[in-house]
Amino acid sequence: KKKYLNGYRILIARNEEGKRAYTYGEGLFEFLSFCKSSLPSLASYDLVGIEAGSLDSRRSIYYLYPHIKIENADYLLVFNKPDFKKTGYNLYKRLDNSRFILKRV
Repeated sequence: KKKYLNGYRILIARNEEGKRAYTYGEGLFEFLSFCKSSLPSLASYDLVGIEAGSLDSRRSIYYLYPHIKIENADYLLVFNKPDFKKTGYNLYKRLDNSRFILKRV
């Protein structure tokens, strides 16, 4: 259909990472890439700042495989929640003022 033609043109001009960034949204993809490169191998995580069960949440689980998403996680991934505090976790890595990784203590 005509309404999808522009999106198709954008996708065919990009490499694989560029296609993912366009599909996920640039901000979320940048954050997921940051988390994937920062998490230790096989560390578990939980995600805050993305609605549970949403498309973004499911994409995050897919992209961060083989890390396991559990409530009592080694790391807490905070996306777009400035000044978020949760007991039992300390700051591990910061992407910016609203996206960071907390490590369980």
